[in-house]
Amino acid sequence: MTDHSLVATELSAGYDGKEILKGLDLTIPSGRITVIVGANACGKSTFLRTLSRLLTPTKGHVLLDGTSIHRTPARQLARTLGLLPQAPIAPEGITVADLVSRGRHPHKSLFSRWTRKDDEAVDGALAATKTFDLAERPVDELSGGQRQRVWIAMALAQETEILLLDEPTTFLDINHQIEVLDLLTDLNRERGTTVVMVLHDLNLAARYADDLVAMAGGKIHAFGTPEDVLTEDMVREVFGLESRIIADPLSGRPMMLPIGRHRMAGIGASL
Repeated sequence: MTDHSLVATELSAGYDGKEILKGLDLTIPSGRITVIVGANACGKSTFLRTLSRLLTPTKGHVLLDGTSIHRTPARQLARTLGLLPQAPIAPEGITVADLVSRGRHPHKSLFSRWTRKDDEAVDGALAATKTFDLAERPVDELSGGQRQRVWIAMALAQETEILLLDEPTTFLDINHQIEVLDLLTDLNRERGTTVVMVLHDLNLAARYADDLVAMAGGKIHAFGTPEDVLTEDMVREVFGLESRIIADPLSGRPMMLPIGRHRMAGIGASL
């Protein structure tokens, strides 16, 4: 798989005249898993939408292999970079198989025929997300968790080399959250896919990220390895929360323990 560079330079963007991203600079590490964390309304989703060309920056640029994504032909961009947004909406009555098949559209020209490779990509995406048995069911009849896995299947069928996902574990119970994160890790390790995703759970973010981005106020607050970024100071400054950071007994990565007003036996004396 080809290494692609995705770079945001002095990036500002927003909605209805309100600036949300404020001069943001970030180079996405190629072939790695980057997880973006931050408090609500800090600009995480806006950043992903701008990286994917769904939102036009008011200042700065997003460069794919040194060229502005706004100068890249749409079909070419869609073969390289895919986005799974929050709460996507499926056409009414569409089946799971038909929705996942739409992931192949960037690979088809106006007169090209459906091929065995397209079938294999769709079948592989359905199998990987454990949605094969749902293939003939209408998407609007599925549970929230099933629907989310189907959207991820469509993104996998697109076979892009850079995959952006905005909260891909939304609506999923913990078992399916781990399955999805393991699946994305497999995709990264086996295909070399660059994965960039927003997660709310700091401990899952630290466990699965090669690189962690903490955002605050539309800017990058911290960027680096989970060990460098997930600190008590970062949690306090970005989330306004007191915490303790310990080593995850399974992964060895940092693990955040929030300090609330209750269930804190033995902690008060150390504060």
